[in-house]
Amino acid sequence: MTGPFIWWHSHYDDQVHAFPLAQITQVGRGILAARCDHTAHRDLIIDSAEGMRCFRCVLLVGCPESPARATPIR
Repeated sequence: MTGPFIWWHSHYDDQVHAFPLAQITQVGRGILAARCDHTAHRDLIIDSAEGMRCFRCVLLVGCPESPARATPIR
């Protein structure tokens, strides 16, 4: 998976993961896969970067400068 990524909160495991922006913009895609391979149905993902970040996503993608915002990172 390549970037850019966006940090979104998954209610499935209650962590914030780095999701590829390309997946998020695909209309009709029901399951999203984070950089760490965590998967969740789109209904369980919210547009928020509030909460504990997935350690594996941070290691693989890095941490954005502004962790409180759900913005795309490269």
